[in-house]
Amino acid sequence: MTAGTPWSVVYSDTGRAGLATATAEERAAILAFEARLAADPYTNGELYPDRVGGLYTALLTVGGRMAWTSVLYRVDEAAREVLVVALISGP
Repeated sequence: MTAGTPWSVVYSDTGRAGLATATAEERAAILAFEARLAADPYTNGELYPDRVGGLYTALLTVGGRMAWTSVLYRVDEAAREVLVVALISGP
């Protein structure tokens, strides 16, 4: 792939379930975040220290305010793919 080519963004079963149960505002924020991930997954979250490695976490702004909506995602460099592992929402 050439530089500037968008990354593929896919959802795990858990990620799809989180998207399906998100509020309309959360869903809009998540889909906007997905577009940013496709452009550059490394600058949109913080590396999360897990045993496998490559897991990132990002706290989203929902409706113009910081919210308890986080995205956990894993970057697969070889496949040039970003896997949204989970979406976590709170009050």
